[in-house]
Amino acid sequence: MTKVLITGATGFIGRAVADAATRRGIELRLMLRSDKYIDQVKHLDFERVTGDMTDPDSLRKACDGVDAVFHLAAMYSMWVRDCDLLMKTNVEGTRAMIQAALDSGVEKIVYTSSVAAIGHREDGQPSDETVEWNLEFTGDPYTKSKHLAHMVAKEFIKDGAPVIITYPSAPIGWGDIKPTPTGQMYVDYVNGKVPVYYDGGFSVIDVDDCGEGHLLAFEKGTPGEGYILTNRNMALKEIFDLTSEITGVPKLRIKVSTGMAAFAGGMMEWWSNAVTKQTPVLTRGGAMMTALPPFFTAEKAVRELGLTYTPIRETFEKMLWYFYQRGWIKRKPLTGTGYKPPA
Repeated sequence: MTKVLITGATGFIGRAVADAATRRGIELRLMLRSDKYIDQVKHLDFERVTGDMTDPDSLRKACDGVDAVFHLAAMYSMWVRDCDLLMKTNVEGTRAMIQAALDSGVEKIVYTSSVAAIGHREDGQPSDETVEWNLEFTGDPYTKSKHLAHMVAKEFIKDGAPVIITYPSAPIGWGDIKPTPTGQMYVDYVNGKVPVYYDGGFSVIDVDDCGEGHLLAFEKGTPGEGYILTNRNMALKEIFDLTSEITGVPKLRIKVSTGMAAFAGGMMEWWSNAVTKQTPVLTRGGAMMTALPPFFTAEKAVRELGLTYTPIRETFEKMLWYFYQRGWIKRKPLTGTGYKPPA
């Protein structure tokens, strides 16, 4: 029986990857740092190991005796108080994790990067895996960290390491436990904290489709290659309108310029840094990223891996029911009937 190590397994995408592996009868070893989000995986049968991305010795011990590693552990935040920790976790943690896997002789490493590590096409067409990163101008620390971590993975690939890269777009759906910055945007909108919109948007994918995509990359992907995992490119207005249809909240009517959105994000970020120490509704980097907009194509994953999608409305319903059932939004969704993740 194949045995794999999954880092970041109690995270949003990590849980979906663990579920997809379980459906295939793969033996799981999950590397956990604490019990904080253990409920995400309590329905699974797994071996637990303790590890931390800043502790290389713990990573080597975690890799011993497994056939493959899925490396998903990372800090995902558009606003951080400690950029050094972000870089150490996402960049140096990736280096240490891949090295530990190689030292242990694993046969395959699936590294979860991000579409944030791929560049923007000037002609406005969706980017594929060949577009080089060109987003330094956004000043977004998370985006920069994923770019640098991606470059680390590419260095190992050049040396012959059996690394396959996945590039998830913004995951949405059931189990957004923290929630992620993307999920928080929907919570804020339903709760009346997003009064305006601007031109822009982003790519989304059902988190369970994303988890399945990771296993398809493991089974069918070519070492050294990367695969974008996304479903739909959506304008912000389309995103908010669909959320409105499902929850009954009023549709947004006021549109502002992208420059105004970036300015507002910068002010909110400054206020968070100086006063509240809480995550702002919008950051300057986040506004600039969504204003591009960062659209992507998963044509390669569909063609080479057989990636399939959940209908986008169903994905939105799953996400909003989850937020309602956790008490994060007070409006009960008008459509959909709730959802339980696949066991």
